Amino acid sequence: MACPLEQALALMVTTFHKYSGKEGDKYKLSKAELKELLNKELPVFGSKQMDEAEFKRLMNDLDHNKDSEVDFKEYVCFLACITMGFNELAAVPMACPLEQALAVVVATFHKYSGNEGDKYKLNKAELKELLLKELPSFSKQTSEASLQQLMSNLDCNSDSEVDFQEYVTFLACMAMMCNDFFQDLPDKMPRRK
Repeated sequence: MACPLEQALALMVTTFHKYSGKEGDKYKLSKAELKELLNKELPVFGSKQMDEAEFKRLMNDLDHNKDSEVDFKEYVCFLACITMGFNELAAVPMACPLEQALAVVVATFHKYSGNEGDKYKLNKAELKELLLKELPSFSKQTSEASLQQLMSNLDCNSDSEVDFQEYVTFLACMAMMCNDFFQDLPDKMPRRK
């Protein structure tokens, strides 16, 4: 059985596809599909109180390529930003599965960060332990050299540690890889219950 962090990443992918394609391109969210996703899956985000002008601004901010739809990359970048906010609101109870998945992302980081040194960052040993225990499907195929390269790539500010933003960026990339894999093999996509 997959670990909670792997399940959280899978849920991010399946939630997107639960709503995408109801009105056109099956790999993108229309304005109405995004609104439905926000209302049903991320109520803590406050979408129910969002007026039409605010929603239009949000849609415009998310739609980087200006095609009036939100693709998976734009969606996962949005989730990464929300997760950064959830890191600040860790005590707020999360009711919906997608919110709970984002809470798992936050809790997993804090479970490993600060075991040695800065409690808001992961050093190489902490990152390695997190990968081995929380992302075993990924880490069992990762050599020590690959882990060192990953650490270097994630450590944007060259402080030999991975902060929360760098960690969330990594998980966003992992979610995009999962989505790309399942787009090519739709019969293998995990299904939501």
